Order: sequence, then C-alpha cells, then structure tokens
Amino acid sequence: MEIALKVDVDTHRGLGEGVPRLAEMLVAKGVTATFFIAMGPDNSGRAIMRAFKNPGFLTKMRRTRAVSMYGLRTVLSGTLLPPRPIALAFPQVMRDLALAGFETGVHGYDHVRWQDRLDELSEAGTSAEINDGFEVYRAVFGAGSRSFAAPGWRTSRNALAALTRKGIAYHSDTRGQAPYRCAIGGRVMNVPEIPTTLPTLDEVLGTREVPDDAAAIRYYAEHLDDNALNVHTVHAETEGMGELVTFAAMIDEWRERGVHFVKLGEVAQRLTAPELPVCEVIRKTLPGRAGWISAQGPRNVE
Repeated sequence: MEIALKVDVDTHRGLGEGVPRLAEMLVAKGVTATFFIAMGPDNSGRAIMRAFKNPGFLTKMRRTRAVSMYGLRTVLSGTLLPPRPIALAFPQVMRDLALAGFETGVHGYDHVRWQDRLDELSEAGTSAEINDGFEVYRAVFGAGSRSFAAPGWRTSRNALAALTRKGIAYHSDTRGQAPYRCAIGGRVMNVPEIPTTLPTLDEVLGTREVPDDAAAIRYYAEHLDDNALNVHTVHAETEGMGELVTFAAMIDEWRERGVHFVKLGEVAQRLTAPELPVCEVIRKTLPGRAGWISAQGPRNVE
C-alpha cells in the first residue's frame, strides 16, 4: 500500500511553527512527504468574509476550534492586524525541508485571494498569482518549482492553462481517485494531475462519525485503499500543531501495516501523460468543507 503525504502550509504560523514540528516527527519515523507552501502574505483574517457567503464556514470554525488552532494573530491577519509574509519570513525552514529530503512546491501566492476570488480574477490576474508564487519560490531556493497545489482545491481553466505554460511536472489541485489529465472548458491539459484521495482531518474530526482523536485514527485505517495510491493532505496548522500527537499515532499505525510512503514527485516520475485518462474537472461540495472544490469528474474521450 502506498501513501503520499501532501502537507499544505497556508499561514505564517504554520510555516514557522507547524512545519518544523511535522518535519521533526516525520524524520524521526523515517517517513517522507511533499510540502506545498503559500508564498505570499498571510491574509487569513480576510477569510472570515466566507461566513457571510457560506454559513457552513462558521460551523466548521466552531467544530475545528479554529481560533485556538490557528491562534488569534493569524485569525486577525490582514484585517485588524497587518498581513505577515509566509515564505520570505522563514526561508531557512523551507531550505531545511529540502536538506532533510522532503519535496517542496508552490501552494499559490495569496492563499485567501485565490480561494475566495479565483472566479473574479482575469486571465492575467490568475497568471500573476501563479507567477508571483513561483518567483518567491525561486528567490528562496535559487531554482524553479516543479509542482503546484491549488489553495482550497480550487482551480479554473485559466489557472490550469497558466500552469501548463510553466512546464511543471505535475499539479495536485483537485479531489479525486487516481492521477489523470484535466479536461476543462473544452480544453485538455497535458500536465498530470495527482488528486487528493482522502478526506482531510479538519473535515471529519468532531463529526458524529469521528467524534475524537481515537476515532480519527480508526477512520483513516478503515478508509485506506490497499490497491491504489492514497494521497492524504494534512495541514501544518492542524497536524503540525494541535493534532500532531494524533497524526503521529496515525503514522505509527500505518507503518505497522507496512505502508510505503512516497513523495508526489516520485509518483509523477512514473506517469506518462498520454497514457493517463482524461477526466472532466467539475465543482462539488464535500461534507465538512465550506464552499465548492474542484474534483475529478467523469472520464472524457478526446
């Protein structure tokens, strides 16, 4: 059984505190992962506007104890308090990930702007968000990123076209079942998409099915697919902080089952784009997550 751990880093605190804790734990257990880091400002406070557009956002905030998880400074960042840079505040933390053998990639530039305003961005505006993220990545590492993960699993035709022009090896922008090529707006993209296949911890924890941490460990043990690649997205602000002990216990349980951990880049290396199925990118909602996400839809015939 294979698991690819995809670590999304959305905030200043997530990179400064959550990432080092996660990395230390994973190294100690001999487990690899791919870290996708938001490269621009932490405007997390602006996300509170989602409460006026989607009542489910407040429900999720209460269920996941978001204020205690993220911290008041993060919750107010970009509103009552000025935004703080994410990647450029902790460039050595990012370099340390690479030195420890982890893979790194771009998780957008302004995470909140992308997640909340993607449909409002012009083609040029979408490209600018992507270009800004890749430029910061190059400033930190001295080399370009070979991968991208869309904030909030939200993508568009303009975004996928811009990423294709970047010449990256793969993107991980959607929720789905297996790697594929994206068909969207009548166009087929040739960059492999490696979707997240499992629900995230913040989507299930605190629900009737998963009322506590022990239930969360059982939940993931039961939902792993023995015969397919499992892509599990974790967050530096969740599993890297308040739920670190629980996540470490999950890792131990998976290792006892003989799970093989892989980086997403390793998966991409064994994919041949022309041989991948072409699937429509659709929009849907998921239990435990506010608003829409992009997902792997029906198989398309070119």
